[in-house]
Amino acid sequence: MAVSLPIIDISEIRTSAINSSEYSVAAKGLFQAFSDIGFAIVTGHGVATRTVTNMRAAVRELFATPREVLLADMVEKGNYRGFVPLGYFTPNSGKGTADQYEAWKLHNETDPNDPICSQSPLYGTNKWPAISFDVKTPVLTYWNALEGVTNDIVIALCSALQIDASFVMSCMTQGLTNMTLLNYPPMAADVDGWGIHPHKDFNVITALAHDPIGGLEVRARSGEWIDATCPEDAFVLNVGDMLELWSGGRLISTPHRVINRTGEARQSFPFFAKPRYDVIIEPLIAPIDGFERLPLHVGTSAADIWYSNWPDAASTDPAQELGSYQ
Repeated sequence: MAVSLPIIDISEIRTSAINSSEYSVAAKGLFQAFSDIGFAIVTGHGVATRTVTNMRAAVRELFATPREVLLADMVEKGNYRGFVPLGYFTPNSGKGTADQYEAWKLHNETDPNDPICSQSPLYGTNKWPAISFDVKTPVLTYWNALEGVTNDIVIALCSALQIDASFVMSCMTQGLTNMTLLNYPPMAADVDGWGIHPHKDFNVITALAHDPIGGLEVRARSGEWIDATCPEDAFVLNVGDMLELWSGGRLISTPHRVINRTGEARQSFPFFAKPRYDVIIEPLIAPIDGFERLPLHVGTSAADIWYSNWPDAASTDPAQELGSYQ
């Protein structure tokens, strides 16, 4: 019998009072999924179908653009915004072949006059593709919707963990939340490599809209790789390293990968909720037996993990766990 990811209806989390029994049941169901495998398929999320459809159309138009246009706005060391060419980034561990995706990287859009920009170089304005199609409007609409979903999820998990949600949400204010618009060209069956190598996410919560092509796989605790099959109206959610650390190891950040053998281009747009640059992530409750992780300084570690994507750069942050998970 094929193993599948748990499906959780979060409509009560999004609409019910936090002290209601319905809310508690939904929060506990999500907690159980995230403590068992670190991933869940969620329905009842409240994101309008049109918001996702418009987002998908924007990504399609972006990657239909001639590459010489996109290359004019490439990512740079120190400015992780803009176009990432196919095969440009290598795994952070420094081992393995380059990932077979191309991307447009976006971060929390910040007014350059905001004082926080002088406190951390990770803040600022985004690069937007120089094309006639309006990419910015559907992206910001989707971003706002997903911020609402992930904030509600984090509060529900705080409730299940019995930790202070107000403190956690204060850490998410002016966060380093980011989103990647991705295009995976089809890979030949005899090619050795991945769309994206096995890795764990470095953030709090990741949210990914249904992908009609497929290719996302999640590693169960048994070591088996599970297809992250997702219904059309649902989202895939997963725990990142920061939430694992906050929870003292109760919620698990799980390795996952993308392999596109379909013969078609796969396009997706994961949303990575992340705290403010100056937050130090450490357990908010006593860690479970055997869980030992160094505290993470969000800004320092975020800069390090993005910088170490470059082929000629390596991680220098001892708090990172950047190994390849196979």
